[in-house]
Amino acid sequence: MFYSPKHAAPKSAPVRRRLAGVAVTSVAAVGGATAMAQSASAGGTVWDRVAACESGGNWAINTGNGYYGGLQFSYSTWKGFGGQRYATTANKASKGQQIEIAQKVLKTQGPGAWPVCSKRAGLTRENGAAVATPAAEVPVSRDTVRPGLLAVDGRKGPATRRAIESWIGGSVNGSLSKADTRLLEKKVGGTVNGGFNRSDVRKLQKLVGATADGSWGPKTTAALQRHLNAR
Repeated sequence: MFYSPKHAAPKSAPVRRRLAGVAVTSVAAVGGATAMAQSASAGGTVWDRVAACESGGNWAINTGNGYYGGLQFSYSTWKGFGGQRYATTANKASKGQQIEIAQKVLKTQGPGAWPVCSKRAGLTRENGAAVATPAAEVPVSRDTVRPGLLAVDGRKGPATRRAIESWIGGSVNGSLSKADTRLLEKKVGGTVNGGFNRSDVRKLQKLVGATADGSWGPKTTAALQRHLNAR
């Protein structure tokens, strides 16, 4: 069985809907309609049941189909309903944070935002809104070792990107956008054009104590992580 989730960003942040025939594969498409029905009727909250149907209950899923997390948010929907204060895409946010954004979608669009799985899970505006979400829940990124410190692993993961953005006074959403890049160039005394060329990389490397060869690889990232941890 194939279907397309219909949840979309609010009108203030329009999204481009899928073309006809381009759909997300549900659990049923993989394991059959019986498997979907069993997953959707599983225990937990109503949102657990929706997630079981949408993604097999995998809140960190990213299959490359353009939909993310347990409730299969598109990038535009997640951004439009404020999800990027937690993570760039839903799969990088915690379960509680995904449910919080889903409740906003539910309030605006109703259960039809999940046209198949809402019916199988028994989702309504009332029971979906009644699920408590822990406000203090924060996902632990793979590139953190404990709150406030980055793992020095040479990987430019979401926590490292957010730390860079915080360091330069940028967006702090893990996107490391072109505007953030210009701020980074300014921070290191570079060209400030958003290109971050080899000369800019060398200036960054000198600042963080890496070999100034103009190539931003894992060793440079690791040196930057150490520099950020020492602040």
